Amino acid sequence: MERTAREMNPHGIATTLNALGKLEAAAAAVSPTGWAGLAAAVERTAPEMNPQEIANTLNALSKIEAASAEVSQSGWVGLAEAAGRTASEMNELDVSMTLDALGLLPAAAAELSPSARKHLEAAAEREAPNMPSHGRKMTLRGCEELNLKIPSAFLK
Repeated sequence: MERTAREMNPHGIATTLNALGKLEAAAAAVSPTGWAGLAAAVERTAPEMNPQEIANTLNALSKIEAASAEVSQSGWVGLAEAAGRTASEMNELDVSMTLDALGLLPAAAAELSPSARKHLEAAAEREAPNMPSHGRKMTLRGCEELNLKIPSAFLK
């Protein structure tokens, strides 16, 4: 896994982590070295990730403790910066998954800059009217955990 992770692009990392987050038996078979390799790949590719890749990666890390435990502080910084950088391009699913995951990942949330927070709030406000009920719940939970402004569409 570690050797393969070194060669993966952002899509490959996000897809692999997302799959491992859904397949407990496969995740259980990953060695500590494998998780370390995936975490290093996350750090390497975060600056290139698009909104869906950020959402999927953060969502998976919020579900897989073995993976999130291997992410370094600079990895969390990179993911937080990428979330802020791509917020203006996020659709409703990306916003809800990203905010929910950030709310579950204190190490990542701690690295959100004021600018990233502002961009994520704006994305939530923009996309809230398009969200299904599950997305609204995820966004609300994330906003509450991150102390972000609740989208006005949720207050009506």
